[in-house]
Amino acid sequence: MFVKFLNFGSLNIDYVYAVDHIVQPGETISSTGLKLHSGGGKGLNQSGALARAGADVYHAGMVGPDGDMLLAVCKENGVNIQHVKTVEERSGNAIIQVSSAGQNSIVLFSGANRKNTKENVAEVLSHFDAGDIL
Repeated sequence: MFVKFLNFGSLNIDYVYAVDHIVQPGETISSTGLKLHSGGGKGLNQSGALARAGADVYHAGMVGPDGDMLLAVCKENGVNIQHVKTVEERSGNAIIQVSSAGQNSIVLFSGANRKNTKENVAEVLSHFDAGDIL
């Protein structure tokens, strides 16, 4: 039997700022660097890991008009994205501070991830069968 994996999960753009220390309430600091990563969201990370391990993975979720880089990461890792929809809301993102001591602090914006509907979930599930893994 051929098993398909379906992952309903987040897709986030990560903005990672290098800082000397994590900003304190009321404080303004300058970062020493910024890296943009298109591999964020635990859902996207899980789908990529499964696909790289050889599984037949379908990712379902939402991205905004800025989500091309997220879709590209899925494709590069062999994840089927036919069930990822593009909506008007910008893609989810994370603002991540990483201190010189290696500590981090993260602020999440759910963005397009929060636009999923019961109707969309039902439509996606209609493409999978008993024995497939959600």
